[in-house]
Amino acid sequence: MFNRTRQDAADMLHMSTRSIDRYIKSWKLRSKKIGKIVYVHEQDVQNIMGWGASRQEVIMPNAEPKSTSLATGEEVGALNAIYQDLRQELKEKDTMIQELSHKLGRAEEIAKNSVSLIEFKKSQFLLEESKTYLNKEVNNLQKTKNTLQEELRYEKTSNKILIVFVVVLLVLSASIWFIKI
Repeated sequence: MFNRTRQDAADMLHMSTRSIDRYIKSWKLRSKKIGKIVYVHEQDVQNIMGWGASRQEVIMPNAEPKSTSLATGEEVGALNAIYQDLRQELKEKDTMIQELSHKLGRAEEIAKNSVSLIEFKKSQFLLEESKTYLNKEVNNLQKTKNTLQEELRYEKTSNKILIVFVVVLLVLSASIWFIKI
């Protein structure tokens, strides 16, 4: 019965959902997708929990069970020894896979954090660049202000000279007018 989500199965088996996906892909877990949610077969999860991570069997769809013949005691003993050796080897490899998966997760986290560091550096660079641009603009405005002040001073001086000249002409024309009378 497909009644466990990937996350539930991962929590029960103490592994990541990525590992659950790998088990599904390798047919160690049967799955069914309904909408966007992937459900895992309950019996497969129970089997993995009972056997441990090193004793899963591949469940191929439409696979027919194979017939077996009875074996002698010596053959059973030899097969048990081989089985135990393989089980130990699988356990070691599963441990190595879990360690590598953990290291990969940490490396991905570091990569995520470094991207934000790059974005921070980029924003700092843009901020410094805009600060430099603003300083140049302030300097240009200061130069323009000084130029305009100088022109204003020149115009004020010119206006004063013209006013004095007009007053002198008025006084001169008034004095000439009084002299004629």
